[in-house]
Amino acid sequence: MALAFSAGIYDAISFLSFGKVFTAAQTGNFALLGLGVAGARPPTGPLPVTVVISLAGFAAGGGLAMPILKSFSGDEEIEDDSVFQAWPRRVSIVLGVALVAQVGFLAVWMTNSLSIDIVRVLVALAAFAMGLQINAVRFLHVPGVSTTAVTATFIALVSAIADWSLDAHAARRSAGVLVSVTVGAVLGDWMLRHAHSYAPVLPAFVTASVIAIASVALRQEPGRPAGSRGRSGA
Repeated sequence: MALAFSAGIYDAISFLSFGKVFTAAQTGNFALLGLGVAGARPPTGPLPVTVVISLAGFAAGGGLAMPILKSFSGDEEIEDDSVFQAWPRRVSIVLGVALVAQVGFLAVWMTNSLSIDIVRVLVALAAFAMGLQINAVRFLHVPGVSTTAVTATFIALVSAIADWSLDAHAARRSAGVLVSVTVGAVLGDWMLRHAHSYAPVLPAFVTASVIAIASVALRQEPGRPAGSRGRSGA
């Protein structure tokens, strides 16, 4: 939920400060790209180049995460009663790389005016960080959870309700992620209006806190394979 909160802030910053572009919710960027190809331009439409940069940065982050996470096998969700407390070190490493990109974003944001070239650099850095984050979370194999493209979390929650298969753990987790993204966007907007220079400080702090807390409270159990109860980790 903390990482979803961070993603909500980045999307608020990017959408409100860089024109119509997302750095976490890439599903929206494909629709925006279509609008750009159709000829829509600011203020009603996006800048297609900026949208493409975001998509490319996100893909680069997601791709870079894979070699780091390659010790995991499969991409299968696990049942709630199979989840045990383990936070593989490789997940923290991927989030650490994302944190470096977030700190870079903060440094560029605080020391430069938002020219078009700087905007493109910032979009690339934020999208790169979010691409790393989504694969780090995906490889925890927690059912129905994505911290950037939360459409998957939303439909998982709705489907479980419709199927009468929703349990308390899944309900809290899915609803918590959706609320966290929303609250992050609200806070991102507030900070842009009232503490503009420091708006990117909070998501970077949140990511650093997640790494620190998880590394202490959810570290891999000795003698247990990373990523599995037999195979999977959460």
